[in-house]
Amino acid sequence: AREDVRRIVEKYGFQVDLDAKIEDISVGMQQRVEILKALYRGVDVLILDEPTAVLTPQETNDLIGIMRNLAAGGKTIILITHKLKEIKQSSDACTIIRRGKLIDTVNPQTVDEETLAAKMVGHPVRLVVEKTPAQPKDAVFEIDRLSVRDKRGLPAVKDLSLKIHRGEIFG
Repeated sequence: AREDVRRIVEKYGFQVDLDAKIEDISVGMQQRVEILKALYRGVDVLILDEPTAVLTPQETNDLIGIMRNLAAGGKTIILITHKLKEIKQSSDACTIIRRGKLIDTVNPQTVDEETLAAKMVGHPVRLVVEKTPAQPKDAVFEIDRLSVRDKRGLPAVKDLSLKIHRGEIFG
């Protein structure tokens, strides 16, 4: 079984530590393990529902690379997402469904993000919001060089410093 999994890892370009415990790896790596389990069971169609919702940008790029490798290897990927850039980066075809009804199927390489967004929501969408930059007021909350360890004693936060100002939306 391990040799079969190793072959799948090599064939599709997964970067997975086969000896790691699931609780010790990132969410992105856990997701890859789940995909590997499905491939090991011999699936030809993978349905991924908002797979990048909790991934870092690098993990997202890695997942898109894996999806491309899987498709090149003959696997079919059904990607359910609202992220326009990811649709354009990863998809060969894009079917828009709104309120349970098929709206359109388009080639994401030949349609712009504004058109995709309009088809998704049913009306034109401005993807760029023009606003004046915030003018910071007095700080109401400040953290200076905060460090935190997780329950295993590993660094979870290291030297975090930030200031939040009155009237500011901080995300």
